[in-house]
Amino acid sequence: MVVYLFDFDGTLVDSTGAVEKALRIAIEKTMPAVIESELYDEYYQALFLFIKGKLTYRHLGVIHELVAQGTIHEYYNLMPKYIKDLPWARRVVRELRKRGRTVISFSGEHTYPGGKAIFMKRTNWYDEFDDVITFKSTKDMLQKFWGLRSLYPEEPVVWVDDSPSRFTYILDENTLLVQKSSPYKSDVALLFERDNFLKINSLRELLEIDDALSELLGEG
Repeated sequence: MVVYLFDFDGTLVDSTGAVEKALRIAIEKTMPAVIESELYDEYYQALFLFIKGKLTYRHLGVIHELVAQGTIHEYYNLMPKYIKDLPWARRVVRELRKRGRTVISFSGEHTYPGGKAIFMKRTNWYDEFDDVITFKSTKDMLQKFWGLRSLYPEEPVVWVDDSPSRFTYILDENTLLVQKSSPYKSDVALLFERDNFLKINSLRELLEIDDALSELLGEG
């Protein structure tokens, strides 16, 4: 049996455009006067930093106002509506499960606890997986990865992610690290020196990879 770990944002779905659109519309709906003022850029940046978990003290006053006006709440309501599946994403996940693979969503949590699961449910992705696991930090990611590894000690693992920097911490040779090409993420040169690393342009390529693994494992 092969276990697949999939990152969500940027790997299975395009959420970058959704973030930008939801931010703008949330401000327009709750604080229309700001759109025409010189404050718009500051409000947009503060909201963006907040949802990325990178807020600085300089923006606290703005965030208090965004909370009071319901802008942040409106953003989280709007965001799932604009998330789009990447080509082949759902078909590949379903085909892998049809082949008897264990498919797990393994991705970073949103700013607020449980946010990633909520977005998955609102985009009808949650039930596409055998399990959904989120992590908050690199340390948390590693703990949960090795926790999964202990559940599947002998099985090959295929981890698919558009953020290759995460792979630099993984030295398990029975895990195939697959970078999903993204215009928003940079390559990590040292990974290309590893035998268990691949970069793909289309998720459809995973089916070919799975065919090769199946042959290697003597299945079918």
